[in-house]
Amino acid sequence: MKRNMKFKSTYILATILLAACSQTPKMDIKSVQAVAETTPMPTVGDAADDPAIWINTNNPESSLIIGTNKKAGLSVFSLKGELINHFDVGMINNVDIRQGFPMSNRQIDIVAGSNRTDNSVLVMTIDSTGTLSPILKNPIISKLDEVYGFCLYHEKKTNRFYAIVNGKNGGVEQWELTDGGENKITGTLVRTFKVNGQPEGCVADDDLGFIYLGEEDRGIWKFEASANSKGQGQLIDSITTGHLVADVEGLTIYYGENGKGYLIASSQGNNSYAVYKREENNQYIGSFNITDSQGIDGTAETDGIDVTSINLGDQFPKGIFIAQDGYNNDNGKEANQNFKFVDWQEILKALNLN
Repeated sequence: MKRNMKFKSTYILATILLAACSQTPKMDIKSVQAVAETTPMPTVGDAADDPAIWINTNNPESSLIIGTNKKAGLSVFSLKGELINHFDVGMINNVDIRQGFPMSNRQIDIVAGSNRTDNSVLVMTIDSTGTLSPILKNPIISKLDEVYGFCLYHEKKTNRFYAIVNGKNGGVEQWELTDGGENKITGTLVRTFKVNGQPEGCVADDDLGFIYLGEEDRGIWKFEASANSKGQGQLIDSITTGHLVADVEGLTIYYGENGKGYLIASSQGNNSYAVYKREENNQYIGSFNITDSQGIDGTAETDGIDVTSINLGDQFPKGIFIAQDGYNNDNGKEANQNFKFVDWQEILKALNLN
């Protein structure tokens, strides 16, 4: 959740003072630098929110970044940060991507998100040109009071696909997405559950079968992802006794081999990103922030994040980490919000990871 916009320097000073007075354990936060950034959003104020990475399997260096403009739709960027396309499809708050969705005679890649314009789940296809096209047979209208966070889940053992949308009142809906005929997708509500506070950040582990939710003023919850699950969530880290400073925002997963890898969370209150083991009980590993580099400013008050472990060429051979920047700075002047790109190798070095 964004606070009132203010100058970046004032916000950082206030954050430092707040952190000094809080009960949150002192953390050794490492620093990395961005190597690229996207063209700023055309709309002023709190506009950019959540990124998602689409992998071009034929030419990984031509992979794309889809970013939400929650005032004006979805923007598509190259790995150089250049704006390729924009689609005015509503006030899309969070976005996610899954590739290889099964249709009757082919597989497609889908982009989906929470649409606050009509309180729905948006689902579109994406191709290598960065073109997004409608694919829903009928609108997926949420029963939540106000849709907010969002993620997709591909259950590998059954090859089923799900959309998970949460609302400001703590409710969560899980919709199964299926081939509805006529080259269209349909959505069926198969599960509901909730957390007590306001969630937003959402990510699903397709291989291990978990959904993670960020309750903004509490911490990170872990739920079984099966549509038949009735189990309670497990709080794996909190803002009172853990390694997070409210608000808890974006969540993403770096897929390693054999079930290993990392869960990453945007700790908005201290402008950092907390890293946990993907496997077992999600042991905390460390935190990093993104600081100013030559020509590119660091990030502050980040909402959404995304990461991939796929080799994207010489610039990102171990993958890329994307973070929304709530206070973009352009040569000393406050600019419209955008997204920053970090070479994953720099994060590995900073946290002394493999």
